[in-house]
Amino acid sequence: MKYLTKIRQILASLLVHHICNFFFVFFITINFTFAQTPAITQITPTNPNQVEIIKADSLVGQNTPFMSVRKLMGNVALRQATTLVYCNLAILNETTNILEAYGKVKIIQADTVTITGDTAYYFGNERKAKINGRVKLDDRTILLTTNKLDYDLNTSVAYYNTGGKVVDKKSVLTSREAYYNTVTKLVNFKTNVKVIDKEGNLTADSLRYSTLSKEAYFVAPTLIVNGKDTTYANPGSQYNTVTKIANLKGRSTVKTDDYIMIADTMIYDPPTEIGIANGNIVFLSRKDKAVLTGDKGRYSKRTGVTRVFGHALLKNIMDNDTLFLNADTLVSLDNKVTKVKKMYAYKHVLMYKSDMAGKCDSLSYNVSDSTIYFYQKPILWNNRNQSEADSINVLLKRNKIKTMNMKGKSFVISIDTLINYNQIKGRKMLVNFTDSSRIEKVTVEGNGESIYYAIDEKNTVTGMNRVQCGKMNINFKKNKVSKIAFLAKPDGKFIPPKEIKADDKELDGFRWRIAERPTKESIMKVVSPPIFVKLDVIKKDSTIIKPVEKEVKKIPLNNSKKKLRSKL
Repeated sequence: MKYLTKIRQILASLLVHHICNFFFVFFITINFTFAQTPAITQITPTNPNQVEIIKADSLVGQNTPFMSVRKLMGNVALRQATTLVYCNLAILNETTNILEAYGKVKIIQADTVTITGDTAYYFGNERKAKINGRVKLDDRTILLTTNKLDYDLNTSVAYYNTGGKVVDKKSVLTSREAYYNTVTKLVNFKTNVKVIDKEGNLTADSLRYSTLSKEAYFVAPTLIVNGKDTTYANPGSQYNTVTKIANLKGRSTVKTDDYIMIADTMIYDPPTEIGIANGNIVFLSRKDKAVLTGDKGRYSKRTGVTRVFGHALLKNIMDNDTLFLNADTLVSLDNKVTKVKKMYAYKHVLMYKSDMAGKCDSLSYNVSDSTIYFYQKPILWNNRNQSEADSINVLLKRNKIKTMNMKGKSFVISIDTLINYNQIKGRKMLVNFTDSSRIEKVTVEGNGESIYYAIDEKNTVTGMNRVQCGKMNINFKKNKVSKIAFLAKPDGKFIPPKEIKADDKELDGFRWRIAERPTKESIMKVVSPPIFVKLDVIKKDSTIIKPVEKEVKKIPLNNSKKKLRSKL
């Protein structure tokens, strides 16, 4: 019995020893079964979203409680659905489905997007990748380079915030930060954005760019430089980096050799040098000290033609004076080839400068010889004189009226110091002016008639002369008739003051139209008409406020236009 008990103890001890050896060998086998396994070709996972091992030169595996890790080395290839990952070294956590890739990393999505870098983290469950070190993204449309890149395979959006560059066939775009959608091909650039090509460059704080259409959409103030042209574009504008056409909005500004242009909306094409502007336009001539404003405008540098439509206004600064010219349409011609420089005004023309004002249907101004042609029954005022005819042309000297040539039903009225209306009419007239823009001499040809008052040295009317003569010369001094010469047989009479009747004081066709004389204020009122605002009845604290029609005057264009940026 004693020996039987001893045998049982020895057997139990042997059993325990064999069991411990079994578990030790099993543990070692689990940890090192796959160590240095050569030429792995493919391991198929059971989870459809699991990153799949395609191949590697060698693999080290480790399974621990709640964790399974694979280390792949040499010519590594992995796959998840249509996404392929290549690298020199990979660590795949099959439990978390996270991949670490090192050395010549390449990620290919659906055979359309290729991303390369030094290292990468690929999160299989989220289908997101973080690539670091000499990163390049190529989607067959652009090449994006940066140091760090996040890429979401679900949304196909790449993102960097450490500075990057996008290169397409035409331009190079750089920024501090950007989002790029590889499906829509849209890039949202942020901070220190620059677009550079052979023709010019663009700078902005933010920019949206289509790599397909090559259109840039401005979400912040943007500066565009193309050769000698500079554009200051406000948010909402667009720009094509290939055609160079800018579709500008929000009071953007274009600066060329000839003009500075501002408008609510504008299309400008630098290659053809054509600009089309709409809404409160301002064309500032950089050479002539002139400003054109209106509702709409068109500019062509090659032809030298600038047109302004609707409430058109020219303000031209000349020798401490300003010419105001208003019409339905203004056209400026400045042809550098033919050296022709003219200004045309069409329909409802109003003109004002300190020494002359006028109105007519249309006019043309030849800058080369300083001659203004007035058409369709014009009427002019200068100092105390009024001149009418079927057509009139005025020669300026040092920007002051020098001579006036009147044709067809010509009529001149000059008020003397006693408020008498000296009158001259005829088929044709030539009027000469002094340096102070006073009438100096009037030459009448054909059907001449005149009324002029004789005034003595005491400034008293001694009588009135009423004369008819086919041709005559009349000289003035200080708005008084000083000398008259009849070059054909005259027919006239002298009427003493007491015998002067009302009918004797006016020639046929006499009309003193001083009330129609344009002023700077009246022209600005036409250009910027008042707005009438009707206020509804408001009942407040048992008191009824009656409706009031209130006139709110617009600020004149010259005041409403914002000052040009200091850069201009």
